[in-house]
Amino acid sequence: MAKRKKTASGVPDARVRPWVVTTLSVLFVLLVALWAWFQLGTYEQGVLDVYANQQDGYVQLVLEQIHLTEKRGGTEAQIEEILGTLDASTNRYWTLSKQESLIFVKDVMETNRYQGFTTATYYQTNSAQDFVARLEQDRVTHETIQIDIHPYIASGVRFTFQGTPYRVCLLTNADTVLDHNAYLTAKINLITLGLIALVAFVVVINVLAYLAGSYRKKYMETFQANEELMRQAEKLNRVLQKEDLYDPRRTAYTRPALPMIWEKLTGRDPWPLSFLILRCPGPEEEKRFLQFTQLQMNEKILRVFLDDTHILLILLRVEELERQAVEESTGIPGVTLTGSLTLTQPPQEGLAACFDSFWERTVDHEKQTFVQV
Repeated sequence: MAKRKKTASGVPDARVRPWVVTTLSVLFVLLVALWAWFQLGTYEQGVLDVYANQQDGYVQLVLEQIHLTEKRGGTEAQIEEILGTLDASTNRYWTLSKQESLIFVKDVMETNRYQGFTTATYYQTNSAQDFVARLEQDRVTHETIQIDIHPYIASGVRFTFQGTPYRVCLLTNADTVLDHNAYLTAKINLITLGLIALVAFVVVINVLAYLAGSYRKKYMETFQANEELMRQAEKLNRVLQKEDLYDPRRTAYTRPALPMIWEKLTGRDPWPLSFLILRCPGPEEEKRFLQFTQLQMNEKILRVFLDDTHILLILLRVEELERQAVEESTGIPGVTLTGSLTLTQPPQEGLAACFDSFWERTVDHEKQTFVQV
């Protein structure tokens, strides 16, 4: 399974590319337009079929009138008179042929032009000739044929008049039917609505794509800014933790901070761990001691003010010789080391309980110069 690319910040690369969206939306619109075109063709064919059925009925009436004329002993001229009285124009007309010869086309003037010509002269296209050849006896049929590159709805029938076979056809220009006001209006409205919908679709899709790209850009900028802030915060937190726990030159704690110190030391490896309790008789001695330790103490030593006269030094990972050196360096006039305790491993009772016990013993024996526990 293909994996999605990731950016340098670790966020999946899911950019919205407007040109891709535009291309896909245009292709979609073209497919919809092609489908609509076929549907429109189906719609037009349906309209033509309805009209053709109505036209067949008209031809059937004319056929019945011709048969009635034959029963009354009429002549071929009377058939032409019947056709001549029917409505005809450049878009709709009748033809009458006897066997293969044309004897009537639309009206007298038009008939004279084709007098003596065969049906092949007029029905010159294959579709028209095939239609005329397939006409059925006394049964009206219809097809859409081509004459002079124009489509016509042709309804026709073959009949016998006084023993002679004839063919009568009614032809209507298909464009005239489709361009009739009611149909044309519906067609134009459908096309217009379709175009509006497709254009709106493309515009909305592209606007959404550009907005998505813009929002993603803002999101990435915010994400990167947050990442940078997180890195800075983590860096600052590490610095503060380091200074908070291991830099006596900047930090001196009071006794309420001891629980937090025990908690943080419990999760570390501070062994061997030493406690040194120093007694400063007054503010002057405390000030001199702080100034001295600010220069002399390193990051392995923490300072805690236990009360007004006692200071606790916590030595982290300090071996015996280094601890002795610290004890010697605390020999400031007026400052007395009154208690010392070194732990090489975690006490069973916990650091807090261990220190409290040590502090109580130190207070009890404070008058002594040094108490080794």
